[in-house]
Amino acid sequence: MKMLKIFLLFLLFWLQCSLWIGKNGILDYIKIYKKIIVQKKKNEDFQIRNNQLILEIERLNNAIKN
Repeated sequence: MKMLKIFLLFLLFWLQCSLWIGKNGILDYIKIYKKIIVQKKKNEDFQIRNNQLILEIERLNNAIKN
């Protein structure tokens, strides 16, 4: 019975380590989540810039037509 308890505690410890610091664990998830937030902000900035360029092109096209 004592060996079973030791084994189960070891198993619990190993699973927790895998969850927190293992590949695709919580720490990897947090890093990727932060990168996604940064990328979304960049995408929003690029979308604003693209919209400005589209408006500028339309304005120039209208100026040429008139």
